[in-house]
Amino acid sequence: MAKDKTHMNLAFIGHVDHGKSTLVGHLLLLEGAIAEQQLDDGEDKFRFVMDKLGEERERGVTIDLAHAKFETQKYEYTVVDCPGHRDFVKNMITGASQADAAVLVVAANDGIMPQTKEHIFLSKTLGINQLIIAINKMDVVDYSEDKFNELKDEISKLIASVGFKPSEVPFIPVSAFEGDNITEKSSNTP
Repeated sequence: MAKDKTHMNLAFIGHVDHGKSTLVGHLLLLEGAIAEQQLDDGEDKFRFVMDKLGEERERGVTIDLAHAKFETQKYEYTVVDCPGHRDFVKNMITGASQADAAVLVVAANDGIMPQTKEHIFLSKTLGINQLIIAINKMDVVDYSEDKFNELKDEISKLIASVGFKPSEVPFIPVSAFEGDNITEKSSNTP
């Protein structure tokens, strides 16, 4: 990696099954950090980029931290895929404590869940001051702008309660599986 680029550790945090590993896997593919041939077949193809342990694949949840690297024109990133299940919160803390910034992934169909709240509080406590909100699974709610705005308002209240300024936090409607708004604007979310 080029030495003239700024390095950033970027943690992906949020409730279990909200699509963190899928989002990271698809991001790595789109940024050229992995090749299409490295993907498994099926609906878990992006998730399995990061969830490599047999138990993770069997249970369908991230257990341990997973790291990956990619770079853009300005930055070199180390992505930290943090577990979302409450049983593995110690691993989430370890990953988030390494982060310069975080992407909070919230599923549009589930909304704010217990680990959504816990991860926001922990990230702020651990000194993460840069946050992006990825409202994921927009394809599941038929790309509903009303659903996106409703969830954006709810999340804004939550993050404001711990000291983030919602007006300074990007909220992005995404579909980790379909690839909407991961690296390019999607026509599904005008």
